[in-house]
Amino acid sequence: MLIQIYGESVRVAILTDGNYGDRAYKTIKSKFLCDFIIVKYYGDFDEITISKDTTEKLRNYDLFITYTLNPDLTYELVKAIKELNNKAFVLVGAWKGEGFKKQIESFGNAFCPCLMCDIDENVLGDYLNSYPQLREFLKYFGKPKVKLYVKDNKIINVDILRESPCGSTSETLKEFIGREFDDKTLIDIGLRVQHFCRAGKIRIFVEKEGKKTKAGRILVSGIEVVQIP
Repeated sequence: MLIQIYGESVRVAILTDGNYGDRAYKTIKSKFLCDFIIVKYYGDFDEITISKDTTEKLRNYDLFITYTLNPDLTYELVKAIKELNNKAFVLVGAWKGEGFKKQIESFGNAFCPCLMCDIDENVLGDYLNSYPQLREFLKYFGKPKVKLYVKDNKIINVDILRESPCGSTSETLKEFIGREFDDKTLIDIGLRVQHFCRAGKIRIFVEKEGKKTKAGRILVSGIEVVQIP
C-alpha cells in the first residue's frame, strides 16, 4: 500500500552514476513509487553540467537518495534540486569528508548520514518538520527495528518493522529462521549483515570504527527478542 502525502503518493528517486543504488531501489520500491535514475552529465570539478533530460526529472520527486560517487556531481545535484524543487529532500548515500558534509547540508534540503541504516527520528531531527515525507519514509526504512520470536531456544519467526534501505536486514535475518538461539546468535547476526553491507572498509587514522562493523552493531541494537512460551 502506497503512502499518501499532500494527497499524492510519495515519490522517491535513486540518483546514481550506475555503480550503486540498485539494491536500495529494489527495496524501497516495495513501499513507495520509486525510480532508478542514472544521472547523465559532462565536465568535472566546478564545470559539471547535468544533462537537460536528468534536470527535468528532478522536478518530479519528493525524496531523492544519491549514490553518485563524484562529489562535484553530488553537489550540483543537491543545488539543482534546491532550485527546481524546494519541497524535495535529499539523503546523500555516498559522501566523504566532514567538509563536504557541511557544504552539502548548508543547502538546507539535504542530509549526509554516516550510514543509510543509521537514520531515524532522532538523527533527522528538525528536518522532519520541514519535510514530512521523511516521517513517511521512516515508517518503513532507516535504522532497523526487528522482533525476533524465539520458542524452545529456536528462532521461529522474524518481524521486520523497519528495514535498512539496502535490504540487508531481511537478507540477513531470513537465514536465521529455524536456527538455534543462544548467547552468540546476536553476535552472529551482527557479523553476517556485514556480508550484505556495501559500506566502505575502515579508513585507518580517520575512523575508529568501520562502517560495516557499525552496520552490524546498528542491526543488533534494533532487535527485540520475544520469547514465546
